[in-house]
Amino acid sequence: MKSFVSVDRHARAPHRGVASISAPRRGVAVVLALIAVSVATLLGLSLATSRDATVATSSNLSKVATARAAAASGLDLASSMLAREGALASLSNGVLFEDIEINGSRVRAEVRDLETGRAATEDSAAIEIVVSGNADGLQQVARAVGRAPATDTPMRADLDCSEFALLGTESISVQPTAHVGVWEKSPLAALGEPVRIGNAAGSARGVDISDEASTHGCVALRQAAFTTTKESFDEALAAKLCAIPAEIHVPDAPLPEEPRDLAASPQLLIDGLVSASAASSGDARVPARGSATIRGTVRLDVGGNLFVERGSRLFVEGAAVIVVRGNAVLDAGTVEVGQTGSLTVIALGDLTLSSMFVGGARSDPSEARDATGQAAYDGGASRIVIFSSGEGRVLIADGSVVKGQVYAPDARVDVESRSAVYGRVLGRQVVLHEGVALYYDPTLDARRGWSNADSGIWTAAGTVNPEVRGVGKLDDASLLEFAASTGLEPDPPSLADAAVVVATETIANADFDDRVEELAGDDVRKLRKLIKSRLLQRVEEIKRLRQQTMLEPVEGSGSGFKTSGFVSVGFDGDDDGAGEDER
Repeated sequence: MKSFVSVDRHARAPHRGVASISAPRRGVAVVLALIAVSVATLLGLSLATSRDATVATSSNLSKVATARAAAASGLDLASSMLAREGALASLSNGVLFEDIEINGSRVRAEVRDLETGRAATEDSAAIEIVVSGNADGLQQVARAVGRAPATDTPMRADLDCSEFALLGTESISVQPTAHVGVWEKSPLAALGEPVRIGNAAGSARGVDISDEASTHGCVALRQAAFTTTKESFDEALAAKLCAIPAEIHVPDAPLPEEPRDLAASPQLLIDGLVSASAASSGDARVPARGSATIRGTVRLDVGGNLFVERGSRLFVEGAAVIVVRGNAVLDAGTVEVGQTGSLTVIALGDLTLSSMFVGGARSDPSEARDATGQAAYDGGASRIVIFSSGEGRVLIADGSVVKGQVYAPDARVDVESRSAVYGRVLGRQVVLHEGVALYYDPTLDARRGWSNADSGIWTAAGTVNPEVRGVGKLDDASLLEFAASTGLEPDPPSLADAAVVVATETIANADFDDRVEELAGDDVRKLRKLIKSRLLQRVEEIKRLRQQTMLEPVEGSGSGFKTSGFVSVGFDGDDDGAGEDER
């Protein structure tokens, strides 16, 4: 008889898919050991790489520091070299020195005209020094900006007060939300010079500036001795004051004589191409939606009123002087001056600008009338001058924008209704109403006026040259008489007026000094020679003083340079020592 034995299969074999607890774990220790070795190897390589990078970065930083120190030393050297007479005239394509060694670095310095960006010349008013220091391929560039040293300043005089952004012969008023400051797009804005405002008497009386107005970087004119040290200048600047030791004399605007050699027509239509001088006994107008272009040296003399009608466009390519013996109304049109052009408007009556644009030809057609302060420079304010030669009123309103100068010593000037002036304003009473702006163009300050103690305005004793107060008008005859009696050369009141005068004078194409010699008698010539010899002695004294204080900018001296930071070239390492920064 057969017997059967029962076998429990589940007790002898594990369930499929489930590892047996008693299965052997062979090779685990080997795998763990390999992982540990790999991690250790990676850590070692990482530490070695980090150490190499740190050494490389430290080496680069050391070279950058060496190049930076050399560039800074090069700035000091360049400033000292430029203090010498004729330094700018001797430059070769703007290069002051190159490939010299300073502290183990090769250094190069060039001087650029701050207005044009090209190589500086003896005619440059302001300059930028660019010094590069190179240490083993790593380069640092240091920059500084400043006024160009001028040796002829004591022999010249600027009588039109163009160094003042806002000047009233009686009073000025800056109402709430109005703004006065520098035109940031001007190339000389980088100089960081204070913006001067005030009345001609140099007192607080008649100066009304609202606490809610914005006067960024402005200093108020006060009668006091010139600041002669950096400390006194800093104190005056902190108090927002500009010290001038005498009341300012403001000549009248030019008043042209009646044209004699021009056949005056009853009416004058300014349309199409205008290339010859003309005159009218009655009104003149640029028709609505019309277009006129002025070329060459042109003088238009309007016996009645001038109307620039809505939608019209006047483009000036040459030198144009427009005399309006009645009132002038410019309404919702455009007056643009090309790169080679200049415009002078002399109004004997009221002058009204409503929704107008007057300025340089706009490089950006979409700019329209930008009153925000961000309008493109496009030649600045020096080529456009609006004179008011009577006791009328100058009104700039309804969102008008003027890139130019307003000179109205006997008239009230109102800027209102979201309008803006890029340039400067001078009037008997000047009112900047709510919401308007005045952006001063520092290129107007040639450093030959009232704010510079070295200019021909002042005697060596620090008093006003008596002949300065004798200039009654800013016309050519008065300036010639002033030059003949003083030996000083006055700046012309406007570029266009100067061009027209030279073109119509019998002494054509002659410079101002030659014209004075032609008009002066023997006694006057002898006197001028004596005066010029004294002026030359003063020039030598100022040169010696300027060389001693070249790096100490003092109000009125026109010297000193402002460092504008460093730029690292060819270094992509740590941020420390790279990029731009301010000293």
